[in-house]
Amino acid sequence: MQERRRQLGGRIRQLRLERHFTQSRLAELAETDQAHLARVERGERWPSVPLLFRLADALETDVAVLFRSDGATAESLRDDVWLVMRDANSDQQVVVREMLRLLRSSWRLQGGAQQGEPPKDPT
Repeated sequence: MQERRRQLGGRIRQLRLERHFTQSRLAELAETDQAHLARVERGERWPSVPLLFRLADALETDVAVLFRSDGATAESLRDDVWLVMRDANSDQQVVVREMLRLLRSSWRLQGGAQQGEPPKDPT
């Protein structure tokens, strides 16, 4: 049980750092105390259910994502792209979109799009 608390706390910390939030800022957004958030991130305390929802909202993600240890989920990848687009100006957004289109086209040419994933590295 303690290991699960540590995993949850670590995931919250990981998402917080990915969004460049300090503990104080996330605590403020989630309407909690910074010291309590620190204990949650260290796995010393379980957050309440309402706090989990406030943390997810503050981190702009779904509550279920807080419990996933695999950082490569479709949702987390979508979150990453969303954060890039949110922080980019309009010219940068055009560049990101074009890069994604080129990447997708490249995978189609290599046969990766049929399986819904990028082609395997031949090495």
